Amino acid sequence: MAADVKLSKRLTAIAEMVNAAGFGEQTDRTQYCLCDVGTDHAHIPIRLLMDGVIGRAIAMDVIDGPLEKARGNIELYGVADKVTLRISDGLDAYKPGEAQGLVIAGMGGRIMSRILLREPDKTRDFDEIILQPQADPEFVRRAVRELGLFIDREKIVLEDNKYYPVMHVSRIRCAGPDWKTGADHNGDDAELLQEAEDLFGPVLIRDRDSMLRSYLLWQKGVNDRIMYSLQKANNAETAAIREKRAEVARKERLIRKALEYFEIVG
Repeated sequence: MAADVKLSKRLTAIAEMVNAAGFGEQTDRTQYCLCDVGTDHAHIPIRLLMDGVIGRAIAMDVIDGPLEKARGNIELYGVADKVTLRISDGLDAYKPGEAQGLVIAGMGGRIMSRILLREPDKTRDFDEIILQPQADPEFVRRAVRELGLFIDREKIVLEDNKYYPVMHVSRIRCAGPDWKTGADHNGDDAELLQEAEDLFGPVLIRDRDSMLRSYLLWQKGVNDRIMYSLQKANNAETAAIREKRAEVARKERLIRKALEYFEIVG
């Protein structure tokens, strides 16, 4: 058997979310099965199996190549008897009741939200779900709300100069931010505040997460540079530029609203 599989900082954060709701205390871990959608090399289930966090895994991917890599790895690390490999587009090949936990990571938020919403009864079948979108996390958070589920834990990982949100989702209702405690609260409409929570994470805002603060300040700098470029394009005013300017201005307002919750006004 090979040495322990090494996980990146991002993958480690995903793995550490599994059993975050306390399944280790309530359930025989040998009976805990994790479904990993878009498994690629199957590093997350392999690591969790080797650490004794889970007892079984279903590793699924939409094409053969990643599954063949996964097959080689589970054999290399001696866990082939505990992992079922399947070709699957999202949750298509999953049967309700087979697993307690679901991991979807390493893909865009738009694709991830479609997977979550395409077969909602399958998504709701899991006791816990760990999600790590590479982009557009607001689509994922919105999908979670539409499913009647809740983000009860979230963290942001900074790896190779990129920010990655990692979300733990369950059926347990979790309080979001109390916007009235933020600075400069002036009766903002509920739609704006919900949009800010979807974009930046209700738990992260509520907890005034230090990594979220760093992300917001970085995002504000990016947004300011885009707006400056758009303002310089006044001589080439088009409907597309006006629309983009309005979009960037809206993003600026959302960033400022989230920063105000930290009592930081940029």
